[in-house]
Amino acid sequence: MTFVLPFIVSETVTEKIASVSQSPDGNPSANWSRRRPVSVGRWVLLLALLPALFLLGCRPNLGGDNVGWAPLTVQFSAEPGDPARVYVASPMGGNLDDLGASLGLDLDSDQKQVKIRALDDFGSGTPRVAWTYPPLGDGGGLEGAFGSPAVSADLGLVFVSAVDGYIYALSADTGSDVVGWKKAVRTDPSLEPQPLISGPVLADVISSESGSATILLVGSEDGNLYGYNAATGEELSWSPFETEGKIWSTPAVLNGIAYFGSHDHYIYAVDLRGGSELWRFETGAAVVSDPLLFDGLVIAGSFDKKLYALDPDDGELEWEFESANWFWAGPVTDGETIFAPSMDGNVYALDSSAPQPGELKEALWRHDMGNPIASTPAVVPLGLVVAAVDGRMRLLSTSPSDLDQGEVISNLPGLEKSEIKSPLAVGAPPVSTGVGPDLSNLSVIQRHSVFVSGDNGVIRRIAVTEGQDKESIWCYDTANHEPCN
Repeated sequence: MTFVLPFIVSETVTEKIASVSQSPDGNPSANWSRRRPVSVGRWVLLLALLPALFLLGCRPNLGGDNVGWAPLTVQFSAEPGDPARVYVASPMGGNLDDLGASLGLDLDSDQKQVKIRALDDFGSGTPRVAWTYPPLGDGGGLEGAFGSPAVSADLGLVFVSAVDGYIYALSADTGSDVVGWKKAVRTDPSLEPQPLISGPVLADVISSESGSATILLVGSEDGNLYGYNAATGEELSWSPFETEGKIWSTPAVLNGIAYFGSHDHYIYAVDLRGGSELWRFETGAAVVSDPLLFDGLVIAGSFDKKLYALDPDDGELEWEFESANWFWAGPVTDGETIFAPSMDGNVYALDSSAPQPGELKEALWRHDMGNPIASTPAVVPLGLVVAAVDGRMRLLSTSPSDLDQGEVISNLPGLEKSEIKSPLAVGAPPVSTGVGPDLSNLSVIQRHSVFVSGDNGVIRRIAVTEGQDKESIWCYDTANHEPCN
């Protein structure tokens, strides 16, 4: 039996529960590949303990058949006809005979390899695969990817952080790494690079040494935050910045300062001009949530079930909110309200104000999706789009009349046969992400579109427009390079 994101139990009676454990400091165990036999006589007891063990064993599955979450990013164009390019890192299918025959290629060695793909979307009809990296028939892949790609229109590059420990900077036009660069993320060339769960982040930084430059940030499972010149791949003089735990959190950057969490229980603020630590704030458990910068606050969730709002200047606690389970996905905002999804299945709506001294922060409203939420929601003009791990999606009112359970505007076409774990996409994030993607230059249809990917590589674009019908514009199975229902 395998429990969907993010839990794992072993597949045979003699190996039950071997990979689910917790280290003494409260972090998820780093030893997931080691399995120990469990006697049948103890099986009944272990079954009784399963719910508790699930709560202790949370982490992406980097072994077995798990090849990441098929994260995607969308880059819209200003050209007529509503064109967009979708970048996704997803696994190839298990049977590629028909595709290989149609292309005249032997794709046997490509089966289940994770590749980066660029899809051209013209607003209707089936998207077209513009390029694949590594190329089809090459037999190579990335092992997996969890963080959404980053795109620089100025540099003409798309960046992907991979489980194999490499950053891939590819030509956005052709997918070439000759035009771009590829780099192992590590402190010592003699060491194997550790997996990259954190997504790559672009930031414009002005320093006294180099003037203005676009840098690329990524956190590693080796506990370090790395910084590179985005154009060349040259590592910055201050890199890496060291923490005491794995970094899965994707940094948020504003005014040359990066905010991110670590498995060492801390939320950090690091000055990217020289790599100095400005402050750190201790939570009660690992911090894997991507922070939100909003209304003069740094807002991030922790595995201690709390969402923290901190002063960006000194890290002082402004308020905290507690749910019934971990905060895994990052919070988002519509510019007025904070929406924080939890692994307890609820998305909580909060204002940014601090409660009265001695009082607990309370939600404005909540909505129960019925399954854990690991995917960061998306804000569209009509409301808040939320996806649960089981593939169901809903459009919620951001100002519901039912404050206890929120208000469902519509059930959306989801991905019934997929698990949704990667963030929903409404457009390519800008350099130095603040409160979220800048959608001001997008057309009406672009601003009303949401892109969702399942961990099996199925992608759907959904039109979230006025009226009763919220339709799927297209569905594409990147695993087999073919349309889907």
